[in-house]
Order: sequence, then structure tokens, then C-alpha cells
Amino acid sequence: MPVAPSSGHASRALLVSAVSIVLLGGALWLATVALGGRNSTDVRLGDQTFQGGSTKRLAKEIADRGPILYSDVSGERERDMILQHLGDDPDEGWYAFLAAPADKARDCTWIWDGKEDRFHATCDPSLTAPADGEGLKQFPVRVSDGRIDVDLNASARATTTTTPTTSDVVESGEPEE
Repeated sequence: MPVAPSSGHASRALLVSAVSIVLLGGALWLATVALGGRNSTDVRLGDQTFQGGSTKRLAKEIADRGPILYSDVSGERERDMILQHLGDDPDEGWYAFLAAPADKARDCTWIWDGKEDRFHATCDPSLTAPADGEGLKQFPVRVSDGRIDVDLNASARATTTTTPTTSDVVESGEPEE
């Protein structure tokens, strides 16, 4: 005996699909509205700071080999950084600053001259910078529990800062103004 064709399954499937599409579209629209007004520094896809590691290990490496150049791997490639340590205390005397002179190409970087205790630009040896990078774009450096943290996004957050807090963290270097 033949089975009679059902007539309601196709229309129910179409209705469920249409409702699902409308709900998904509404959710995407709400997400766009909610995130659209946020400052780009509010979106936290990764760490807000560069965590360099142990201050003792880094201070010894810098004393032996000179300041450390870190390439910007963010995709923007605008924040290659030099990490410098000055002094005998591994928890103090930290500086982090842009690795290229202002208005120069990325491949023009500062090179450490240990004999003169200053940096020279690779593209123009007459361009120099002091050992602490004074006058260059600085990144705030914090030391906490023998670990170093460099805040690469401090200037981006400067317009959205909250009230300052008190802590036992040692800060070196100065943020860009």
C-alpha cells in the first residue's frame, strides 16, 4: 500500500530556517552596535604589555651583549623596541623606546656603541641617542616580583585612562607625552 506524501515538513523547515537567519542577523547587528562605539584600545585580543621575563636574566644579557632589539610582530610593524638596562640593580634602571629614529624607515635602527655609551643610527651614524633613550618615544617599564613588563599601548590608552592606583611596582622610563 502506497504512503501518502506529507505536506507540512517542507514549510516547517523553511520557517525554522528563516527564523534562524533573522535571529543570527539580529545578534550580529547587536554585536556591531555594542562594539562600534568602543575605543580600539578597549578590544583586548592579546596582552596589553610586552612581558620580557626575569629582570636578573635580562640585566645580565644586556650587560654582556648590549641593549636588546625586539621586533614588532603585531602586524603594524611600527613599534620595534629597544630594551635597555642601566645600573647595577636588576629591578631598577629599565628603559624601553622605539628602535628607529623619528621619521626614518623601519630598517634604520639604533645600534649600541658600548665604547661611547650611546646609540648611533644605522642609516646615518651622525644621528645619536643617549643610553637611556631620552628624547625618543619611550614605553613605560614596570618591574614586579623580578619580572619586567613594557606597556606598548600606554599612549593609545592615555585618552581613556582611569584614576591612578597605588602599588609596589617599580617603574622605569617615561611614557611619551
